[in-house]
Amino acid sequence: MLAIMHMFSNMEMRMGKALEVRARKSTNVTLPPEVLDRAKELGINLSRASERGVREEIQETEARRWADDNAELVAAYTAMVERDGLPLAKYRSF
Repeated sequence: MLAIMHMFSNMEMRMGKALEVRARKSTNVTLPPEVLDRAKELGINLSRASERGVREEIQETEARRWADDNAELVAAYTAMVERDGLPLAKYRSF
């Protein structure tokens, strides 16, 4: 699940423009001096890099919460499949 969410996140990031046209709100970010210096040397846009990092963290946190919130359901479904087999398995052609 995390891999699929990460794939879609990466697609959005590669499009680039989707990040540029959105409304922005200023905030402060504290970074170690060596990270800030290296980012400046490499011409990294700190706002865009921060946004990507925060978006990744949001997606990972949401995925973990979903997994936690639905753990009982997933366990019940897994037990049912182990007990009864896959639903509609008789229609599988592979």
